[in-house]
Amino acid sequence: MHKYPEGLLDWSGDRAGGVKKLFYKGSGRPSGDVITTRLLKRLSDWAQNIASGKEGTPRAVLLIGGPGNGKTEAIEYTIQELDAAMQLGGALREEFAAQYSGGGDLTRRLVQTNRTQFPKCSRISAIALVQDGSEGEQGDSATPAEHVCNDMRMLLEGHEGYVYMACVNRGVLDDALILSTERGDSKVVGLIKQVVQSASLVAKGIACWPLDGYPTFGVWPMDVESLVEETNSVASAARQVLNVATREEMWPEFASCEAGDHCPFCINRKLLAGEPHRSSYIQILRWFEIASGKRWNFRDLFSLTAFLLAGTTESAGVGTYHPCRWSASLLSPKERDPVKAEAKRVRGLFKLVAAQYQHALFGAWPVEKASALKRDIKELKVDTQPALVALQQFLALDKRKESTSTLRTQLAGMGSYLDPAFASPALEVAVSANTTIRFEDLDRRFSLSIQEARRFLQKYQCLSSIEIDLLKALEVADVMLSDESTRRRKPAVAERIQAFVRLIACRIARRSIGVRCGITKDSDVLAEFNQVLNGNASALQVATQQVEGLLNSKDRRFVVSLNTTFGEPLPPPERRVILTTDIQRVRPMPQLLDDSRPRFPVRFLSVGSGAAAQPVALTYELFKATTSLRKGMVPASLPRSVVALLDTTRAKLAGSVVRDEETLEGSKIHLGIRDDVIVRNFGTFLIRKEQV
Repeated sequence: MHKYPEGLLDWSGDRAGGVKKLFYKGSGRPSGDVITTRLLKRLSDWAQNIASGKEGTPRAVLLIGGPGNGKTEAIEYTIQELDAAMQLGGALREEFAAQYSGGGDLTRRLVQTNRTQFPKCSRISAIALVQDGSEGEQGDSATPAEHVCNDMRMLLEGHEGYVYMACVNRGVLDDALILSTERGDSKVVGLIKQVVQSASLVAKGIACWPLDGYPTFGVWPMDVESLVEETNSVASAARQVLNVATREEMWPEFASCEAGDHCPFCINRKLLAGEPHRSSYIQILRWFEIASGKRWNFRDLFSLTAFLLAGTTESAGVGTYHPCRWSASLLSPKERDPVKAEAKRVRGLFKLVAAQYQHALFGAWPVEKASALKRDIKELKVDTQPALVALQQFLALDKRKESTSTLRTQLAGMGSYLDPAFASPALEVAVSANTTIRFEDLDRRFSLSIQEARRFLQKYQCLSSIEIDLLKALEVADVMLSDESTRRRKPAVAERIQAFVRLIACRIARRSIGVRCGITKDSDVLAEFNQVLNGNASALQVATQQVEGLLNSKDRRFVVSLNTTFGEPLPPPERRVILTTDIQRVRPMPQLLDDSRPRFPVRFLSVGSGAAAQPVALTYELFKATTSLRKGMVPASLPRSVVALLDTTRAKLAGSVVRDEETLEGSKIHLGIRDDVIVRNFGTFLIRKEQV
């Protein structure tokens, strides 16, 4: 009996894969294995150093992040590593496991050892754990922020031999900082402020491990590190999860399940088990992180893997859901009327194609066209054509049932940022190991004939059997709509339906081929931005020059209004106060390249010079705007978010410039529509007539 794909349903975040309970084997580790990350490697080294009593090793560790980031797993893993490093034979783990198992008593917020005997060389007297710093103590009125403040004060007092580990989220840290400030506890304020700053995205980052200024503390922001970024040192968490989920021995032999070679889940396993499809899939997940600024966490990765390889129980409606059996039921609908049976079969093909991972990742279909399509089909009197009826019914279905509830936000974001259906026609995609075409070639072929485009792609074997069958069904409708006997009834309606059917067929092909080779909307820009993040000096220099051009005027001068702030419209010309200075240079800011903190997800630029310099984040949106400008976009078409960022930077820079004697030298201030201007020369303000 094969475990998958049914067994993968438990990987979903709202089931066994959702919450990890400390020292409880039946929770939070759906793959059965510990997923190795750079943090776990760091904690393993830390455990060795603690066990050996190495000088300078942090004695207090704070793991910062939200739910699903693997904080609890990291705590449990570290305890096991400490147990092994000190050769305790499982005593340390067993003591903590006994306390967290409950045993009739409520588990305290802070749990520490009282029986385990540690080796003298470690100089450890006790180890304390706080599994969830966002929770208070049972029966205690103190808030989580109060507990954090109390813990920090206790740790600052420097109890010899005390080792402390805690999981805490950013909100509790913020509350603790406010509380300690209100209490006037300057030492705790200083520590928590340093912790918050070390875990924040700021231009001049400070060391986390050990914490800058507090060498006995180690801080790690787990929600900053990527679980899908591929490096040479360790396989990404996403790749490790896929390795487990696609093990061949856990699945039925391909084409041997109830749905045969038309099972989308077996097709997904076959594709994602090999290259280049696996690497392309992981790369797309990474593109989403870069484009959105968000991070995939463990809960999301397990849920996504379960969704792609086993579907969702919401698809089944009533009854028990079995992925392969569900697929087979769509291929053989129970219907006596042959016309209705064929329409249901084609609708089933649509559902099966939508379950393939290329389309499940990007599940946005033009559902708003369902009503109009139904009217057009009725008006043209082609309501017996199975493919057209099936398409209309498929679009009218509730698409929310086709995705896991815990993933809908992420999948919607994936579609808006990366959908290959909306990728540039100029992008190239590989249809075979030796053949590459442009998306525009696909668009042109499908705009003329679905049949011709399908035959062209089929010879490269770049489409699945389900996709080919669906395209064949659509091409029958396409041929019928091209027939004069059909078109003469309502030529405009027939043309509209045919164009829509060809659009759907092209969208299917674009997504299938694009995702297989990792080519998505703006993938070229994302690849270039990724080079910037990885330290490519050439790409960074080009972006820096473009940002400099955006912040300054065409005549290489810095112009800004002094009587408005960012977000406000300019006043009438007669009321404007405009400062004009020499060009404000933009330079890349140096990165903190050691391993004392995670790598920043963005690069920072420095605008201006001296004390007036202001940092500006080179976000993906800003970088994308610079590439669009190089391709001919006019600045007036910049996205609102980019305009707001530039306006904010100008306003902040103007405030610094007017207070900096050196930077202000040689500047001019225009007052309204007057001919005279205020100039700054040799440290003195003068009024002179503007030279026309």
